[in-house]
Amino acid sequence: MSEQVTEGTPVIVVLPAEIDVTNSEQVFGKLSAAMTPGVSLVIADLTTTVFCDTSGVRAMVYAHEQAGDGGVELRFAIPVTGSVRRVLELTGIIRLLQVYPSLGEATDAR
Repeated sequence: MSEQVTEGTPVIVVLPAEIDVTNSEQVFGKLSAAMTPGVSLVIADLTTTVFCDTSGVRAMVYAHEQAGDGGVELRFAIPVTGSVRRVLELTGIIRLLQVYPSLGEATDAR
């Protein structure tokens, strides 16, 4: 039985605790798979992710680009404290992505 998504209902993709070269392609694949026809909002939940290297950042950027090309809004829930947020800030990528400090704020944002 396949899941049906109601228009306007966000698809939440929970990402792993660590994102690195060993699983960044899987992370991109999960985000990409969530962008199915009829989905207008995907939220990448990184609230429990404690490590993300440059390959993970690259996967997030590629997913962001794919979302834009497909007319899907992609939001990232990343806590204010922690190394993942810090890496995005240091690289300047945080200015490119829609980043929210919690899953609730990412879900509720208008």
